Parts: sequence; C-alpha cells; structure tokens
Amino acid sequence: MSVRAVLIVPALALALFATGCGGGSVEKLVPVGGKLVVDGEALDGVIVTFIPEASQKERRGGAGTTDASGVFTVTDLGQNLPGLPAGKYTVAYSRPRLPNGAAFPKAEPGKPIDPGIVRVESLPAHLTTPNQNLPTSQVEIPKEGNTNLELKISKRSSR
Repeated sequence: MSVRAVLIVPALALALFATGCGGGSVEKLVPVGGKLVVDGEALDGVIVTFIPEASQKERRGGAGTTDASGVFTVTDLGQNLPGLPAGKYTVAYSRPRLPNGAAFPKAEPGKPIDPGIVRVESLPAHLTTPNQNLPTSQVEIPKEGNTNLELKISKRSSR
C-alpha cells in the first residue's frame, strides 16, 4: 500500500464520520430551567418533562428533576446536553416514589439498580398526562432560552 493510500483512507473515514450517517442536523440548544411550585410549595424529585408540539416531531424533548427548593434544569433527550431547541412545548410531571412515600435510594456507580424496587406515581393523572388543551401546560421557549420559568401546578384537578 502506498503512502498516499495510507493517508487518504483515514481522511475519508474521518470525513464520513464527521458528516454522520443520517444527514440530520443538530439543533441549537438554548438554556432552559426554572422553579416548580406545587400547591404553593417546592417539591423535590419531580421530573418535569417538555414534550415538543406535534409539528416538531423530529425533536425528542427534554426533562429535568427538581431539587428540594423546586429548581430544575432541562436536558435535551436527543443530544443529552443541557437545554432545548426554542419552540413550543407541553409540560408533564412525574414523581415516582417508593410505596411508603419515600424517595428512591441513590444508585451507586457501578452497581445495578435493584429490579425489585416498586415504583408508585405520587402525582395525580391530570399532571402526569400531557394535555395540550390546558394553558398552564403550555410553555414557549424563546430563541435566547429561559432559565427563570415559574411553573405553578396543583394536585387538585381544575375540572
């Protein structure tokens, strides 16, 4: 094999790798986060999920989990990076707990999670089911992002 072939083959492989297989473009992510208040109080361990509007079906959305003060930062599920593409989203919530109401034990690095742990949803269905018809479930992320979202929800159904 000539020196030229030794140099050209890796260069071609690198070029193909850099362009990717699907030809899809990576959307620019903007910072997204804020604070969730449930019935006037912060609630830890709530997974706040952002589901893109139907016209943006190529997006996967994102999610973040609240800390003890209700603060969360969203990670894009498609790129596994902080933020989301700008656009309209429906927000849904989940707070899985142990049957006794306690939080899940923290997983230790390198150790598998016990598959026998029973998970119970602690939030009512009207919060866990995405509903595009509820104005309180709709969020629009501007092109510069928003890290000061104030999401206020209630466990009591508004119906």
